[in-house]
Amino acid sequence: MSHFSFARSASLVALAVIPMASWAIHGTEGVEWGAPPPVLAKGAKFAVLLGDPNQPGPYVVRLSVPAGYRVLPHWHSQAENVTVISGTVMIGMGDKWDSKALKVQKAGSFGSIPAKTNHFAMFKVPTVIQIHGEGPFDLNYVDPADDPQKAHK
Repeated sequence: MSHFSFARSASLVALAVIPMASWAIHGTEGVEWGAPPPVLAKGAKFAVLLGDPNQPGPYVVRLSVPAGYRVLPHWHSQAENVTVISGTVMIGMGDKWDSKALKVQKAGSFGSIPAKTNHFAMFKVPTVIQIHGEGPFDLNYVDPADDPQKAHK
């Protein structure tokens, strides 16, 4: 038996005996939707697919929004990685809302927004996006008055 074959066999045996962390598979059906975090405007639906976005560590969430939904200029402490599952998202960069700065991202598109980068989003059609990153997830509005939580106080 060659060294390469032995190493390959040994790694397969190791995989068979090492307990694996639980894993998750999610399609478009069977996702448990709930209310979004209070930092997002009402009207959206939110689902946690993996991890806990409120805790340190990896997470994967989905956000389902109706046509006309907007997220005003904001930033995150960690990088935000976004995949468009269905529909279209329009993303712009900057401190202030600027419709001319919006770039269209269609279903299948992926984007990564670095930590502490001011950006905003608009959805002209019903859309589902998947967001993944390292927790804890936060969303900080450039203008604190834009925070939906402030409107209720």
